[in-house]
Amino acid sequence: MASSVRGTETVAALQTGNPQRSIRVYDLGKTDYTAVLALQRRLQAGRRGPNREDTLLLTEHGPVFTLGRAHPEPDLRVATAVVRAAGIEFVQTERGGDITYHGPGQLVIYGVIDLREWAIGVVDYLAGLEDAIIGTLGDFGVRGDRSPLGRGVWVGERKIASVGLNVRRGVTMHGAAFNVAPNMAHFELINACGMPGVQMTSLAAALGADSVLVAQVRDAFVGHFAKTFGCATSPGDTDQLASRA
Repeated sequence: MASSVRGTETVAALQTGNPQRSIRVYDLGKTDYTAVLALQRRLQAGRRGPNREDTLLLTEHGPVFTLGRAHPEPDLRVATAVVRAAGIEFVQTERGGDITYHGPGQLVIYGVIDLREWAIGVVDYLAGLEDAIIGTLGDFGVRGDRSPLGRGVWVGERKIASVGLNVRRGVTMHGAAFNVAPNMAHFELINACGMPGVQMTSLAAALGADSVLVAQVRDAFVGHFAKTFGCATSPGDTDQLASRA
């Protein structure tokens, strides 16, 4: 397992960037995946236009399996009929990575950010998301790390958070999925991230708790995101978000 010291080095590098970084944070609550996917696409397309604000969307989705752009066929451990019977849909996306699960109890993090204005690269941004999640886990007394097996954040030999992006003209969409206290049985239906031998975990499982509030984790994450990227954050009005997009 890779050491989290690497994350400390990444934080230092990211914080030496543009001191004018700022981002508007929107807590969307529980949402439909396809609706927020469409919102991200509109925000990404408009980011280099009149509405030049960088945006961080935080949400929980209803149960859904999403597919990366290079993996349109779902990598399942069960028959497709079993997934359909569970009421879980498949959605093709333009992000990198393979199949993953979103559902209640998972903090989903979407950044629509102009990386060129932030003076960072795609890999730096992915590493920064991982660092912010590792820092958040630390607030709860859980050690998070990277792994040579692939991107994301791991607790021991189990993966607790996945990352995947789409970048167009330097502007990001998609981001990270952080398992706080989701229905872990749904992960058993797929080879998560296209990795047959990998087991997923959650913050609740790491703590041996029945549940953990996503709201607590969300607030901690925003603080670590701001620290990692050296940016100012401010709450956004969700009623005005549609007009921006």
